Amino acid sequence: MRTHGLHRKALTGPVTPARGLKPYVVMALDMSLYALGSLIALLAASVGLKLLGSALVAAGIVRMFLVGHDACHGSFFATKRLNNILGRIAFLPSMTAFTLWDVGHNVAHHGFNNLKGRDQVWIPYSMAEFERLPRYRRVLERIYRSGVGCGLYYLVELWWKKLFFASRAQIGSGRMKYKLDSALVSLGAIAWVAIVGIVAYRTHQNFWLLAAVAIALPFALWNSIIGFVVFLHHTHPGIAWFHKRREWQSNRAYLTATVNVRLPLGIGGFLHNIMEHSAHHVNPRISMFGLASAQRQLNTHTDDAMLSYRLDWKSYRDLVRRCKLYDYSAHTWLDWRGVVTSTVVLPVAPAPV
Repeated sequence: MRTHGLHRKALTGPVTPARGLKPYVVMALDMSLYALGSLIALLAASVGLKLLGSALVAAGIVRMFLVGHDACHGSFFATKRLNNILGRIAFLPSMTAFTLWDVGHNVAHHGFNNLKGRDQVWIPYSMAEFERLPRYRRVLERIYRSGVGCGLYYLVELWWKKLFFASRAQIGSGRMKYKLDSALVSLGAIAWVAIVGIVAYRTHQNFWLLAAVAIALPFALWNSIIGFVVFLHHTHPGIAWFHKRREWQSNRAYLTATVNVRLPLGIGGFLHNIMEHSAHHVNPRISMFGLASAQRQLNTHTDDAMLSYRLDWKSYRDLVRRCKLYDYSAHTWLDWRGVVTSTVVLPVAPAPV
C-alpha cells in the first residue's frame, strides 16, 4: 500500500489499530443490532414490526461491513490474525468475500483511485465509449446514474461480478483463496436461510414472507446504502477522473479525487465515519476511531484542492444531473447527450493533447 508523504505526516491521529476492548465492543454492538433486527423480523406478529426488523438488519449489515472493511485494511484489531478471522465474520452478513474485497478495494481502488483501467468503482464512460455500448448496457448505465440506481449498480457491477466467485476476466486472477472465501460466505448464507426455514416451520409462518423480511429486503437495503456511499466518495462535478497515469500521479488523485461528504443528522457517525474519505485515502491504516480527528487535521494542512461539502437534496440532485459521462482529455463532465455540465479545475494543468 502506497503512502503519501507530507499529507500522511499531517495526520497525527491514530494510525494504528485501536487497542483494548473498544473494537470488540463495537463489533459486539453491531452484531447485536443485526441479531435484534433479525429477531423482530422473524418473530414479530405484525408486518409493520417485521419491516422495522428488516431496517435494523440492514443497519447491522452496513455497520458490520464497515468493521470488516477496517479489518481488511489491517486497522481494526491489534493483530493481523484477528483482523483476518474477525473481518471475515463481519463480512458474512453482506456476503462479501474477504480476499476478493482486498484485491478489489485495497489494491485496485486505493492503489489507483480514479485512474481508468485500474480503479474498478463508478468509472464514468466517455461519450464515445457510451455510444459503443449495447443498448441494454446503455439503459443500465442510465439507471445506475439516475440517483436511485446506486444499489443496483453495487449489486450487479461490484458484488455479483467482483465480490462473489469473481471470474478471472473480472479480477485478473483465479486464486484458490478467492474461491474459498466465496464458499465461506455461501455457507453463511445457506445457514441463515436454513435458520429462517426452521423458524417458519416452528412458528407456522410463511417461509417466503420471513425470507423476504429477514434476508431479501435487508440485503437490498444494504446494497442501496453502500452503493450510495461509494457513489458519493468519488463522484462530483469538481472531481476529476484520469486515463493517463502520469497525469493522475501529478494531480495527487489520492487527495484531489476524493470527497469529504458531511451527512445530516449524525448519519456519518452511524456509518463509522467512512464519509471522512479524504483522510481515509491519504492513510487507509487509520481506523474508524481516528478518522474524524484525522480529517480535521488534514483540513488544516491542505490547500483548496481537497473537496468537502455538506450533502442535501439540492446538492445531490445537481451532482446526479451533471455527472453522467466524462471527457478524459478536456476533464469535463457531460450529460447523456455529450453536453458539458462541469469543467474540473485540476491542480496541475493537463499537457496538450
